[in-house]
Amino acid sequence: MLRVVSLIAVLVLLSGCSPRLSPLYRDYEVTADEAAAENVVDDHTEVMERIRMGLESAGWELGDAITSNVVAAESRKFREWGLYSIEVNLEVAPVGGNYVRLFVHPYRVYFTGAKRKIPYLRGSLARSVLKDLHEAFEEQGLEHIGTAQTRDRALLRGD
Repeated sequence: MLRVVSLIAVLVLLSGCSPRLSPLYRDYEVTADEAAAENVVDDHTEVMERIRMGLESAGWELGDAITSNVVAAESRKFREWGLYSIEVNLEVAPVGGNYVRLFVHPYRVYFTGAKRKIPYLRGSLARSVLKDLHEAFEEQGLEHIGTAQTRDRALLRGD
């Protein structure tokens, strides 16, 4: 019995020390302002332009996207840890006309030149990467609605 209690105590202690991780994406809802709604020729083109303007407003340099339905941003360095640095690039894609998904691609770039994808997003890195983007996207009518996990938690709380 003492072993089980000790094991549980160690697990609780270790879980308190673990980093807060979040998914590698954020979702935004497309909100239409009245002036834009009257002048829209093509909703997809208008949303893509909002995305471009939001990224540039937040200080991201646009890059070449793999496909025409995605807006890509060039890599930016966010951390320098001696043996490696953390670089992040972004891709943003309209989803179903009413939503936009921002994909965050963090990489460790080692002093040797090797590059490895980071499979999660630590809370501190997420705040650094996203702090200006949320505001810039909201100015473009893209309201941050979080991730599926945050929306599920809000539903369970009754928000």
